[in-house]
Amino acid sequence: MKKELVYPDVTVYPHGRETFDKGPPEVVIEDHGCELVLVFPDRTGDGNILELRLRPAAEKLEPRVLRRFAPDAEHYVALARAALRWKHEDARGAVEALRSIGRPGRGLTDAFYRTIAWEYDTLLAEGEQHPVKAISEKHHVTISAASRWLKEARRRGLVDEQGDSDV
Repeated sequence: MKKELVYPDVTVYPHGRETFDKGPPEVVIEDHGCELVLVFPDRTGDGNILELRLRPAAEKLEPRVLRRFAPDAEHYVALARAALRWKHEDARGAVEALRSIGRPGRGLTDAFYRTIAWEYDTLLAEGEQHPVKAISEKHHVTISAASRWLKEARRRGLVDEQGDSDV
């Protein structure tokens, strides 16, 4: 049975949420029961992020909650930039920002496999009983795909047979 994808809720506050139209633009992304707040220097969303806040909802801000956001940090930023540009009727800019969220293209990079090895090692250190399943859920892929990624990370020498990553 295929899992239904749940997309995060995104809200744009062009002049800040709590500054009564005098602050920099904020984008609030609600996902995994938390609010991720990104503050940008201007309405284009270009440049460095001024501030990033993660507000827990019902859950405490524990490593397992943070682990859900870390691998997708670039995607959340791209989504926030796209939402900000869309709000300001810059459809072309929104599409360009969303393209960066797309698939990585042909082949996966060494950096990607280092990340998978690091995630695997972290999950083992935290006592996760099913690290491959956890990786698959985090990346929204099948267990088989996550297993192939881990196998390739091992082949590249990033994970040894005991599961310790070499990153």
